[in-house]
Amino acid sequence: MVEGGPRGPSKMAAVRLRVTPLAGYLLALAVYSTLMLIVTLDPDLDPQQQQQEEGVSRGHQAPQHHPAATFPHAPLTRPRRAAMRVRRVDDFYNWMKVPQTSCDKLLSLGGTYCKGGVDNDKYVCLDDDVALRPGNCTVYSFGIGNDATFDDQASYFGCEVYMFDPSVNKTVIINTNLKNQHFYPIGLHVTHFNSSFNIQYTDNYTEFIQGEFDTYDSIRSRLGHQQRPVHYLKLDIENTEWSVLPYMMERGLLAGVRQLAVEVHTMDIITAPPHQVVKLLQRYWEVMQALSQQGFLRASYRPTVVLESLYHVPGHNRTIPTCFEVLFLRRGVVAAPVS
Repeated sequence: MVEGGPRGPSKMAAVRLRVTPLAGYLLALAVYSTLMLIVTLDPDLDPQQQQQEEGVSRGHQAPQHHPAATFPHAPLTRPRRAAMRVRRVDDFYNWMKVPQTSCDKLLSLGGTYCKGGVDNDKYVCLDDDVALRPGNCTVYSFGIGNDATFDDQASYFGCEVYMFDPSVNKTVIINTNLKNQHFYPIGLHVTHFNSSFNIQYTDNYTEFIQGEFDTYDSIRSRLGHQQRPVHYLKLDIENTEWSVLPYMMERGLLAGVRQLAVEVHTMDIITAPPHQVVKLLQRYWEVMQALSQQGFLRASYRPTVVLESLYHVPGHNRTIPTCFEVLFLRRGVVAAPVS
């Protein structure tokens, strides 16, 4: 309080704060630094911390701790602060390598030797809660190519195997000794259309094949499988997974699936302009994150080391495999498919 002078009674002293340009700059810098510190400490940016945040461990996850396992029809949603996820090329691949669950009984089915290693083999988990039951399991295998060894072994295991590929000759691929193996010249897509293929065999023989593409729900309807669970779903569909998976998730078409094996393709970054690479990986991450939100947890990650699919990191003497095999497991309560 200030004593009153000759002109009147006492009153509160007026205080004026003068902000100089330098003070304003320092204040803005302090606010910006604080925000960056919050983002840096955000567990959503760290795969290991994100696992703790979501209650995911390297061991088996308790069903009641994962809402997506109880509600498999959850729509595809945009992850929280998704734009902050991928900042560098390594972010996406390092995140994909971190397992979200484990499989104690991991079995490799099929595969042939190619360039010094085994290719086209697929992992199957035989843990009790997700295991395929011989005589009572259905396998959908999209993308066969010239190697049906996985499909043959899955059939010998005792599953009913449905094979789909519009670019191969049925008489060359199908094993006529297996009554539980079925082949359809249909490819997986988000629309229905026809396409033609020229197949070049090793003896220089060329064959013309007319193939068909259709949606997952339409294919199941054509087979009369609307209410039949698909216990193991294999997708090796050459980069089309980025449109097919969102289509299936948004419509609840993954209901009933326990194991999901995907050959993930990110070769687009090899030919993309440098400023577009991170944006592409960001979109890929959003699809993978949406799978996690629907209860599919990464149990296995294996890079496919092929020279033509290696990405050379600009300014660094190293490469990143842009193709890799991932096995997702859905544990806990899984709702049956609905017609």
